Parts: sequence; C-alpha cells; structure tokens
Amino acid sequence: MDYRVEELADAAGVGVDTVRYYQGRKLLPPPRREGRVGWYGAHHLERLLEIRDLAQRGFTLSQIRELADAEGDRLLADLAEADAPDPDLDRAELARRADVPELIVDIAVGAGLLSSSGEPGDERFASDSVEMLAAARDLVSEGAPLGELTALAMRHVSNIDSVIDDAIELFKHHSDESGGDRDDLVATMHRLVPVASSLVGRHFERTLRSRALARLADEGDDSDGIVVVARRIGHRIDPVGIYHSSTDEHRTLWIRPEEGFFIVALGAAEIIETSGDGRFTAASARREALAGRVSIHAPSDAPRPVLVGGLSFEAGDDQRSPDWSGFPDSRWILPATTYIETPEATWVTLAAVVSDGEDETEVLEGLKANLQSMDLPDEVAADDDDPVSVGAVVSDDLEYRDLVDEAVSHIAGGHLAKVVLARVHHDDPVDPATVLDRLRHRYPTCAVFAFGVGDRTFLGASPEMLVALEGSQVQTVALAGTAPRGADPEADEGFAQGLLDSPKILAEHGFVVDDITQRLATLGLVGETSPVPEVLRLARVQHLRTPITAKVERHADGGVDVDVLRIASVLHPTPAVGGTPTEDALGWIREHETFDRGWYAAPVGWCDLDGNGELRVALRSALAGPSGVDLFAGAGIVADSVPDDELEETGVKLRALLDVMDR
Repeated sequence: MDYRVEELADAAGVGVDTVRYYQGRKLLPPPRREGRVGWYGAHHLERLLEIRDLAQRGFTLSQIRELADAEGDRLLADLAEADAPDPDLDRAELARRADVPELIVDIAVGAGLLSSSGEPGDERFASDSVEMLAAARDLVSEGAPLGELTALAMRHVSNIDSVIDDAIELFKHHSDESGGDRDDLVATMHRLVPVASSLVGRHFERTLRSRALARLADEGDDSDGIVVVARRIGHRIDPVGIYHSSTDEHRTLWIRPEEGFFIVALGAAEIIETSGDGRFTAASARREALAGRVSIHAPSDAPRPVLVGGLSFEAGDDQRSPDWSGFPDSRWILPATTYIETPEATWVTLAAVVSDGEDETEVLEGLKANLQSMDLPDEVAADDDDPVSVGAVVSDDLEYRDLVDEAVSHIAGGHLAKVVLARVHHDDPVDPATVLDRLRHRYPTCAVFAFGVGDRTFLGASPEMLVALEGSQVQTVALAGTAPRGADPEADEGFAQGLLDSPKILAEHGFVVDDITQRLATLGLVGETSPVPEVLRLARVQHLRTPITAKVERHADGGVDVDVLRIASVLHPTPAVGGTPTEDALGWIREHETFDRGWYAAPVGWCDLDGNGELRVALRSALAGPSGVDLFAGAGIVADSVPDDELEETGVKLRALLDVMDR
C-alpha cells in the first residue's frame, strides 16, 4: 500500500512534521517520487512505528550506537548508522562554536570522546558535541590541567567500553538462561539499557559532585559569603509601583496576575553571567555553587532566595540592531532587595555580601537593622481602569512578506520542515510602568515581565511556559497554532474550532509535543501529555496548548540532579520559536533575519537556590529605551504557508503590546 505523507503520518499516529523531521535525520528513507508527489510504502510505516516505539521506551540513539553491531538486529544497526544528528559541523566550526583550539577537538576525537561521520579529513560532528567541548574549556579555564583532564577522559572511555562489554554479556547470559532468542535479547536491551544508563549516569554525577564539594570544603573557599534576611509584610503591595520607583541599575518585575504571584527584584548582591553554547549548564553549576555560599536567616515559611534573569536566543555577539547591550548571553542576579508575594503572604528579603576580612555577625546584624527600619511600600491601589485601545493590525512590512516567500521556497526544496521567522517594529518611546500596569490587567493568564538595566527595559507578557520546576514536579507546555479572536462568542468559538479541525495546525502542534517529550527524555524525564490539545484564549489571539508534566528525583537534602536551568537547556529553542530540524532552521534564521533577537523568544524568569523556578519564552515582548521601543513578533513557516497570512498573524501579535502602548 502506498501513502502520501499526510496518510503515513495518520497511520503512524504522528504529525506530518514528525515524519519530515525523522526523514531529515535520515531515520526514514526518502519516498518514491512521481512528479512533485512523494509516495511512502509499508516499509516506511513499519520503520516509523519502530522509531516511535524506541523513543517511547527511552532508548536513545547514542545508546543504540554503542550496542548495535553489523551482525545484530537490523533495525538497531540501521538506526546506529543513521544516528548523526545534524552532522554539519567540521572540525574548524566545532572548535569555533565551543571556543576552543582545534587541538582540543583532535584530542577529544583521539580519546574516543567524540565520534564523527564522513571520511578522514572531512569529518562531520553533531551539534551536541559543542556543549561537551565547552564544558572541557570551562574546566581548563578554572585551572584543571589539560593533560590530566585528557588522561581522566581516556580512563573514563576505557572504563565505559568495559562496562558496555559487560552489559552486553549480561544481557546475552540473561537471554540464554531464559531460553530466549535474538528478538528476546533485543527486547531485553530495549527495556534495561535506558534504566542501567540512567542509574550509572546519576551515580557518576552525584559521586563527582559530592566528592568535589567535600574537597572544596576541606581546602577552604575564598569566595565571599552572602547573608540573607527576610520579613513578612502585613499588607498587599503594588509591584508595578515598587518597580517604577526604583533607581537601582538592575530591576526585575515578574507577575502572574491570575495566580496572585509576583517578584520585584532590585539591585544586585551577586551577578552570574555565562556565555557561549554552554551558558545554560554553566549558569546551573554557578547557581549550585552560589547556594553553598549563602547563609539564610529567615522564618521557616519564608520563600527561598531567588535569582532573576534570562538568556539570549542564541549565544554570540550579534552587532545588528536593536542594541542589546546590557542583556548578555546569560545573566542571573541575586537581588539586594526582593519583594515576593504569593496567595498566602507578602515578604521582603535583603541580601548582602560578607567580603574578605568582614565579620559575618556584624554584617548580619546591620542587615537585620536595615530590614526592620526600612519604609515598606503602601498598600496596593485599586485596579487601574485606564482604557486600552484596539488599533489596526500592523501589516505593512513587505520585507517580512518577501522573507516568508523565500522561506516557503526553501522548505519546498526539502531543506527544512519548518522555520520560525520574526519581525521587529520600531515605535515611539513609552513609559514602561504604564505599559506594565496595562499588561497585567489585560493579560491575567500570562507572565508579565520587565528586566531593567539603566534606562533600558525588556518587557512583555508571555503566554508560553518553557519549564517550571517545583519540588519534583516538572511542568512545560506545547504552544503552537494561532487564530484570531472573534468579534462575538459564536465567531470566537468558530475560530477556536478551526484550530482543532485544521490538519496543518494539528500536525504542527503535534510535532511540538513530540519534540518536547523527546528532549525531556534526554535527561531521563518521561513526559506525560493529554492526547487532545486545549485552546488558550488571549486578548487578541488564541492558540492550541498541550500541558506536559514529568518528575525529577530529589535528594534527601532537597538537592536535585537537574534544575530548571538544565531542563531549559534541552528545551530551548523549541520548534515553536526556532523550527525543524533545529540547527538547519537556526542557521537559516541567522543568515536571513536582519536584526538581533537578543532576549526575544528566549528563556526569561527566575529560579531559587534549590533549582526550582519558572522560565517563560519571551514572546509578546519589546525592548524599550529613551530613543524608542522595538517590538517583536514571529510566525512558524511551513510548506503551505501563505506569506500574506503570516504577515497578518505577526501583525495581530504585535498589537498585543501596541494596544497597551497607544494613548
């Protein structure tokens, strides 16, 4: 039986974009072509079902490569041979992205730590090699001797080979003892390898961390300590008013209006800045190191001290406008003063550094005195009923329309499955406080945010959670597919039903869901999803939305192996803001978009010292300064996108902020 791509996707229970994604990764052979139509056969369906089954079992492609051999199970061998995710980096480009000399790449390849595709002299490396090399670079920059680090890595490779050999022998012995055949052996490996790999990996990481921290404690730490005190406030306060009245260089506002939660963070007791492709994991490591230096003197029910900040969409110093100076690759701030309100209570927290030579007790007593004597903000004012305009859609950007047309042609050529293209709209200067006050009333279901640096502010109202971690519970969401709001309830419901009935939109949304669950699996997190998306209604638009949950393991001391920053490192950028395949889409964006995205469409939010927190995708956002405001909006472009429709969609999204900026 022959299938068109839509029929194949339907038969396999996946999205059309998922089929194209696997085909782009060379996990599926190309279809038979008759003119412009591609035909898939029964073997494509069988392979697609096998791949989906392996992914659901948590059996990663890297594990398949380690276990498969030429005489083994054909599927495993085929997948192992095809496992070269985005193998488009040569040695020079890999070294450039990781910011290391090519010598380091040569050493890593020679040690067996990096594998490549291609012939000698023309090797190609997967993009996930960048982070590993960046980690090695950071270790060397912190003083780890290169020779000893290389020797350690080679011993690790040697031992891993032995463990793998022992594991395969164990599986064979188990199969022989139970009288099983080759299929039983493969099934056993499917079931046990992910479990064993996860246990070994967690044990190694936990042991390394505990021994390293113990050794650092024995040798002493010259870093300055930080003391934190907290006080409960007896009344509700106005977060926008506090933010607006601050004269601190660094100011952050985070409000979830519908949930009665906000953070106002002023000043900086500590600033963590990391750069490069490893900026997520480097920030995570420094967050954990910072936690060991903080001494908390607060009631037991006080909230934990938080870090506030964000990361850039892509690492690197892009000199194109807008000017994102002050918003680096990654910045996380432990504030000097923090106001936190939950439905239960309102708190104010002060933090101060204990410098070398200072007496911690004296610093602590001074901080407590400041806390007791400080003038607390007034009670929250009544809701502002300042009317919000409903302006015309901004659809006069013909350059963006032409860019969409070019992208559609590129996708039709088989180079991409999807690319998310953004546009920027410049407008007159605005008062950030007025905009933020209107945003929190107009978008109560969003996270309203502002990150102020000097006289410039990055602000917005994001509907899209990237990830939240509370205790052991991970929450994320797939958000893809957009329709306008209707002028009346009947029209509004018609637009919503159109989202739920559109094969194109459902396929795009389904791919985002599949992609997120597969990314979580790389950290050993099993995502749970609803089979049917829901509709998220905002003031101007509505989206398809599927919540996704997973669980992480907490240690007895409350620590966690994967914090919210590390989870974000595997989720960003999602297909909803980048495209697929990811590296190809990012490369196309880098080459064709004419402006620097900066923190737009990137993770922003907060995390506490235990690794809990919430990061949102900075959509519906703008960069405001004395010379004006730059607003951002984007749309996902696929093979059947219509340029005029995508221009209209981004215009509607721009109005989310323009409506609250217009007088």
